[in-house]
Amino acid sequence: LVHVGYDDNLTLAERIAPLGQVYLEGDIDVNVIKAPVKTSAKARSGEEIYTTVCASCHASGILSAPKFGNKADWAPRVKRGIADLVKVAITGVGAMPPKGTCMNCSDDELTAAIEHMIK
Repeated sequence: LVHVGYDDNLTLAERIAPLGQVYLEGDIDVNVIKAPVKTSAKARSGEEIYTTVCASCHASGILSAPKFGNKADWAPRVKRGIADLVKVAITGVGAMPPKGTCMNCSDDELTAAIEHMIK
């Protein structure tokens, strides 16, 4: 079973929490609002991304997806270089949607997943 669309590490309360808040003029003092602090989430491994997202198509080669570890399937793609493979993964191609439906995957995570599949 593959879960797509949310992070399994989030609690239910975090998954259903509102994305933002609406304030009417005068409700708050805008001078005390601080910019959100960005926290860096731990990058997931290529194997993790492959297992949770990519394997649903790349394990069996559904809809002409190059199969995991199949050198013949990957050879013409690898010739174009890893940068091109990542670009195609980000934008999508053929039946593969952008980012293979992993909208919360970083470019580095997608790179790691591709490198994992072409071993």
